[in-house]
Amino acid sequence: MNNFKTGVKFGKIKVLNVAEKPSVARSIANVLARDHTVEETQSPYNKLFKFNYKFGDQEAEMWITSVTGHLKSLRYPKKYQKWDQWDPLIILKDAEIENIIPNDKRFLEGNLQVFAKECSQLILWLDCDREGENIAFEVLEVCKDSNPQIQVHRAHFSAVTYVDIKKALDNLKQPDANLSNSVLARQEIDLRIGASFTRFQTLLLQQQFNLSSIISYGPCQIPTLGFVVQRQKEIDSFVKEKFWFIQCEDQTGCVFNWSRGNIFDEMIVLILFERCFTEQAKIIDVQQKEVQKWKPYPLSTIEFEKLASKKLKISAHKAMELAEKLYNRGFISYPRTETNKFPPTINLQNIIRDQINHPVWGEFAQSLINHNFDQPRAGNKDDKAHPPIHPVKMMRQSDAQTEQEWEIYQLITRHFLACCSKNAKGSETTLNLQVQEESFYKQGLVIIEKNYLEIYPYDEWSQSQVPNYNKGDMVQIKLKIQNGKTSPPKPLTESELIGMMDKNGIGTDATIHEHINTIQEREYAIKKGQTIKPTKLGLALVESYEILGFTLHQPHLRAVMEQRMNEVAQGTKQKKEIVEATITEMSVILKELQGKRNQILSTFGQYIEALKDYDENNDDDNTQNRDLNQQQNSQQKKKHKLPKKQQQQQQQQQQQQQQQQQQQQQQQQQQQQQQQQQQYQQQQQQQNYSQQCNKCGTQLVEIKQINGQILEICLKCCLGQEKSQNFNSINNFESKSQNNTTSNFQSKSFKTSNIEETFQCNQCKNQMKIRQSKLKNSYFFGCLGYPQCNQAIFLPDYIKSIQRIDKKCKKCNSNLFQTEYSENSTLQQQKSQSLCLYPECSEGLKTEWKNQNRESQQTNIYNSKSKQGFLMRQIQCKKCNQFGHYEDVCNISTKTMISQVDSNQEEKKDKLCPSCGVIGRHPKGSVCPMKKVKKKNQ
Repeated sequence: MNNFKTGVKFGKIKVLNVAEKPSVARSIANVLARDHTVEETQSPYNKLFKFNYKFGDQEAEMWITSVTGHLKSLRYPKKYQKWDQWDPLIILKDAEIENIIPNDKRFLEGNLQVFAKECSQLILWLDCDREGENIAFEVLEVCKDSNPQIQVHRAHFSAVTYVDIKKALDNLKQPDANLSNSVLARQEIDLRIGASFTRFQTLLLQQQFNLSSIISYGPCQIPTLGFVVQRQKEIDSFVKEKFWFIQCEDQTGCVFNWSRGNIFDEMIVLILFERCFTEQAKIIDVQQKEVQKWKPYPLSTIEFEKLASKKLKISAHKAMELAEKLYNRGFISYPRTETNKFPPTINLQNIIRDQINHPVWGEFAQSLINHNFDQPRAGNKDDKAHPPIHPVKMMRQSDAQTEQEWEIYQLITRHFLACCSKNAKGSETTLNLQVQEESFYKQGLVIIEKNYLEIYPYDEWSQSQVPNYNKGDMVQIKLKIQNGKTSPPKPLTESELIGMMDKNGIGTDATIHEHINTIQEREYAIKKGQTIKPTKLGLALVESYEILGFTLHQPHLRAVMEQRMNEVAQGTKQKKEIVEATITEMSVILKELQGKRNQILSTFGQYIEALKDYDENNDDDNTQNRDLNQQQNSQQKKKHKLPKKQQQQQQQQQQQQQQQQQQQQQQQQQQQQQQQQQQYQQQQQQQNYSQQCNKCGTQLVEIKQINGQILEICLKCCLGQEKSQNFNSINNFESKSQNNTTSNFQSKSFKTSNIEETFQCNQCKNQMKIRQSKLKNSYFFGCLGYPQCNQAIFLPDYIKSIQRIDKKCKKCNSNLFQTEYSENSTLQQQKSQSLCLYPECSEGLKTEWKNQNRESQQTNIYNSKSKQGFLMRQIQCKKCNQFGHYEDVCNISTKTMISQVDSNQEEKKDKLCPSCGVIGRHPKGSVCPMKKVKKKNQ
């Protein structure tokens, strides 16, 4: 018990109690005494409550009144009010500052002076934080001036409940001057820096750019704006990048994730895809383990603001207002706290018992009391002043004044009950799938015990099922190559901004929401939904400072100031010392700014012009609505001054102007579209004229190869040439091997005529048509049933020209062809000959074709190795030393390797893969890798 040293042995003493708000004064009176009187004072809002109370053996008459926040405020004297008459540097460094009680608080000063004269004791019930401590010193100074003998006491409490109030009366202390001085230091620093820099910016930019509002500067608001601008710059400068990945799906539809993740090189993904091409995979590991989802930490102010903004869609500023009202009405504890762990002295089960009869979560609270209670997690922050935010009295939804107030109370209560519950428990299953040399995985989750999730809907823990596989199981799979694009950062949310400010020391738990609200009021940023974007004014201001090398928008300046204020609050440094150090540093920056006036004007002007349409491009509904409201307000003001006829005329003129503007915009859009179409058509025509086949005049098609080179292909003639004309073959990795064996097909004087209709294929009965070989610069008759039919008849190199004649072959009744031979022909005795090109019919051509086909086979094998070396980087089997396959698909004992032929090797040796030129190298049921590569390039 506190014994007041009053010198009064008998009779009652009078004790003056001062709270920070009228609602708190009323709640304290209701808690301490059911019967109390209420008297009017000089203020209609700040009543005086009187009742009797006993401090141990000492009888007392309690007088309880209140103030409304700060009594005093720092300001410059009147002589400094004219901005253009004083150098901002003088305002920052040398101008004196006075701490006075403004006129609207004089009646509160009168109340305190009158009451203090009648009382011998003063108990200060101000909020238990730095601001409250400073207000306490403002109150005691007024009371001391009226009654120097009055004894001062400080009450520390966290909730307006009987237990907390009674505990505070039993443990009265002295107010802390260090906490108050840290607030005075912050007030002076913010006033000097804000006033001087705001005057400099406004006088420099307002008239030059016809800006209507004051261009304010604040040590906290500009760094807050800096975070918003930085995120917007990241979004604007982001370049989407395409990526690829392999998707594996089993027969049940379960999609496995590729362990490599996303890869930004398509060719690498394609090579890896070819390596793991198979229809079966193996489950190499199945892991099962118990997992927990941790319950939340006790609720601090920062986390409360983030949750309210993210989960309830209520701004941090509004959430703190609602929490303040709930605190004043006695439903929750003090909402401004940095602490995220409960002290061991607090009785948590008593707080839970108060919620047992609640219609929404009463049963859950009862289950905690019965058997499910678990000690809350202990965070790493403790301000030694207030516990985490928690409910102190049950409130039904009908007791809430607004729907948002109910949502805030529900969030606080559910969070507290979740803290006192157990962690959620689940079972996680991980399947590891091996596909050749690539690994895939799939994770599934089954929730076993929801525990705290039953009461806390603000956390999510989704379940996902996985197939019931065992280790060693073979799984039927489908592989696909999927692609996507990287996405830019999302616009900054208020919840993210609060976290950034807290991490970088911008503001305190009690002021962060105010700084976010300030940059919106100053029109530096706008809030659309839950995201915050900078306006063009905010962007131009920050960008101008940054490009000139100033770091006013960076968080480190304010973080240093906050650290210095903490040192004052802890008593390690004096207020005067840190104020002088901070003002000296900022004076150097202000001098540099004054020396770069012209650069600031130029840079700011450039950004304002560049960002002329920024708000419209970003769908700034808030700015547009604000502009419309301003126009409507100005029009309404004019309407009051003008007669009705003039008002109607003005309305008609405005409607006509709007219609004209809309028509002009539509015409401009149509003209732009027409110009774009014309330009596109001209470009297409130019391309068409330049890209024509030299032989037949058909438009060429451009094909981009894997190596980045572009080919121009004539689909009619089947001729191709690289756009750079450095090589003459279709694939550059084939050209080196072909130069040694064949001549350039462009220089070859081969002539054809009247060969559209040839003869039927002896395998599929489709027509045969003359084609050019891609691997060897010669010509052949190919089946139109390709790729189902691979039948081909290669013509010898010495054939100079070929022409179909009307004569028929006597053996097969096919058309005969008149051929003309070159000088290097083996048939030198004949310059020309009528031949039947049907297989097994022309003995002379058949012999020559067989000889040439053997050479072609050797060339094709060499070319295929070169091609696969380019594609698969010389993949070679370690068992058989052959190219084109891996040892895991090689079975040398049964002679079924990819590169080996089967028992029908003699029959298949002459069959050539038309995509890669490889003979007998593809296993049954597989697809040629080069065929996929070419399709991908096309």
